[in-house]
Amino acid sequence: MKTDINLTLNKLLNYAFDNLLLDALDETYTLNRLAALCGVKSPERDADADYGDAALGDLLDELKAAAPSVDKGAVFEVLFPLPHTVNMYFCDTLARSKDKAFDFLFDLYAHGHNITSNSAAVGKDGYLAYHNNAEKRAAVTLSVGDDDLVYSPMVVGNRIAALENPDVIADDVVAREVAYVTNYGGAIATRVGGKSDYLCCDGVALGLAPVKTQVSSGTAKVALLDYPVPVLAVSGIAKNAVTREAARLVKAATDNGLNCVVAATAKDGVTVYIVFANDVKPDANNILAASDALTVCGVFATVDCTPVLGVLEKGTALSTDLAPFKSIYDVVGGVKLGAKALGALGEALVNIFKPALAAAASTTEDKATALVSA
Repeated sequence: MKTDINLTLNKLLNYAFDNLLLDALDETYTLNRLAALCGVKSPERDADADYGDAALGDLLDELKAAAPSVDKGAVFEVLFPLPHTVNMYFCDTLARSKDKAFDFLFDLYAHGHNITSNSAAVGKDGYLAYHNNAEKRAAVTLSVGDDDLVYSPMVVGNRIAALENPDVIADDVVAREVAYVTNYGGAIATRVGGKSDYLCCDGVALGLAPVKTQVSSGTAKVALLDYPVPVLAVSGIAKNAVTREAARLVKAATDNGLNCVVAATAKDGVTVYIVFANDVKPDANNILAASDALTVCGVFATVDCTPVLGVLEKGTALSTDLAPFKSIYDVVGGVKLGAKALGALGEALVNIFKPALAAAASTTEDKATALVSA
């Protein structure tokens, strides 16, 4: 048994070297800490211990089987890098490459939560569904505007993260979002009123929604988008003009008691969106999970749908315990999809989501567009 534990300890150590920023200078110290948690008095280092393609969760389970009394959480804390180490590495990499810095952070987050490829966001036409909404971990500080704010990964797919929100006034909210997308790209959103984090991601369905009506033109153009709920999109070459006009519309919405989410992207120049929607309510089968600012932008959480993925891949009938997923199964058709099952699942989830989003509209298109000339 001691040999088995020693081997597993070394697998964990080698995994941490490859994936969790473990420094060679901390090798002996970390091995001794792990051994102490398992009651092993004289651990032996084996740099060749092969963990294969095992994830961190698999190795923790293996250790738990060899040492039932060990606290897996305590083991994890020994292996995972300290916050200041994560922040230092992120900021250093960010100065050279934004993509590499965010790749590092979200890869580290994925290792820490044992997230697999099946947990990636899936969808269609910019709409994305995800389910691995885990505890925030590996937070770093990100300079946005004049402040360094806490940025916390939440979901690997579409790089969904929370950003600390110190703002209340509409002008500040819009300016902060414009500063974020200008510096880092992607998208950012928050609900107006109350106190909630900014939520960030790579992209939202709003960026692909076509223009339904051009409401006004000029330095800052305002368009009504073809979207399940009314959305005013403010765009233009001059960022300051876009920021001022968007803030004015947010204030007008608030003054008229209209619930909205303000979001921004910078794909083809900065665009600020005012999305007129309340929280999206769960569907009849409770496939949709909690609603937040990104939800009304088309990036939404669901229950873990991986149990039905195997059924879609094989084309088998639903078992009794999978009855809650019948709505997904019916939309897809229950046929054998094989490698295409993940895409079909994403499309089915979007088809379930859109009606729920439409029902969340907080006003009509006419009232939304009337704010432009008010």
